[in-house]
Amino acid sequence: MKTLLFSLVTMLGVAIGSAGVNAEDLAENISVDASVSYSNLSTSGGLAVREDSLGYSVLLGTSFEGGVASVGVDIYDADGGTDTDLSISWARPVTILGQSIDAEIYLQQIESSYGGWEEAGLGLTYSHEWADLTASFWHELGTDASYGVEITVSRDFATPVDNLTVSPFVSANIANDYNAVEVGVSADYDFGNNLSVGAKVSYNHNDVDGSAYALDNDWAVGVGVNYKF
Repeated sequence: MKTLLFSLVTMLGVAIGSAGVNAEDLAENISVDASVSYSNLSTSGGLAVREDSLGYSVLLGTSFEGGVASVGVDIYDADGGTDTDLSISWARPVTILGQSIDAEIYLQQIESSYGGWEEAGLGLTYSHEWADLTASFWHELGTDASYGVEITVSRDFATPVDNLTVSPFVSANIANDYNAVEVGVSADYDFGNNLSVGAKVSYNHNDVDGSAYALDNDWAVGVGVNYKF
């Protein structure tokens, strides 16, 4: 885990250094998001990864080559012990067939109470007045690794309550060795001064049989608080 984290940070440092970005510019442009959350069920790529966990997350971001480069660390305290998820990503807008698309490439390590994995992916998001459509193409690293695409449709709705946004969503994972679906709604309330709280409820199911990663008509409920420095 420490080796991968060092590799991720080194990759980001080399890329930024090659682009001629100095440390002073980096420090001025850096952003920090910190959050604390709780969930009765955590999933990744349509698979169950842990239950009843308290999470602590930090996301560092900086402007880079017309987009945003980020490094994230998520630590989860669960019944089975402590899990640490690591990620590095670069996101920027691109134009495809005359349409503006938000693109993101990423590399992440997922730790799970049931066994983890490393994964690389490309996400493309198209924002329409009716809904946002995201297609994330992912591939686990290693021998005989799984691969697939996650398709998500969501829409943000304002509410009669000021600063409260509700977002229903549907996600489907189509992989080489399983299929999964998640249907739910999330809500976010912005207190101002860079402080917000959120909640999420979703229905989860996959066709993985006889495995700890299986989801069988399970409901996930989570809450969290986020502060942007």
